[in-house]
Amino acid sequence: MATETFKHMLMLSPSFDSADSAALDDSLAAVVATFSILIGFSAVIAAVGLVNSLSLSIVQRTRELGLLRALGFTAAQVRSMIRLESAQLTIAASVVGLALGTFYGWAGAQSLLGSLSGQPGFVLPMVPWWILVVVAALAAVLAFVASISPIRRVIRITPVEALAID
Repeated sequence: MATETFKHMLMLSPSFDSADSAALDDSLAAVVATFSILIGFSAVIAAVGLVNSLSLSIVQRTRELGLLRALGFTAAQVRSMIRLESAQLTIAASVVGLALGTFYGWAGAQSLLGSLSGQPGFVLPMVPWWILVVVAALAAVLAFVASISPIRRVIRITPVEALAID
């Protein structure tokens, strides 16, 4: 996001020379690659945290889920309930992450170039839509994968065993 805003601000600058465009693209590609690796590590850590939160939530509610099964919920209904909970958690985390990431990237590009003379004063953030599509698809896959282990744990326990857990 910051890269697109940065490029847009430079294009609006009266002192921008199109001959420098190739060198700028190479420099930005190296910076983007470095930050993408760091963001990838943070995304893996966030995914582990999401799976851990969901698993812990299910373990803590084993008795309640057993009660639902004893009251007549089918395994498919409990499975869909856990998947929906996983989807809600993932969607909330993705929306907050995208909003904060867009804002921080825009603020970084704005503060970097906004104070230079000859630069446009205020530029709206440029959001590449393909990134939003990729993040949404990865979030959907993560929600599904994160729900597999907790679902197996809950479905394997009989309602009587689940009610006996203290």
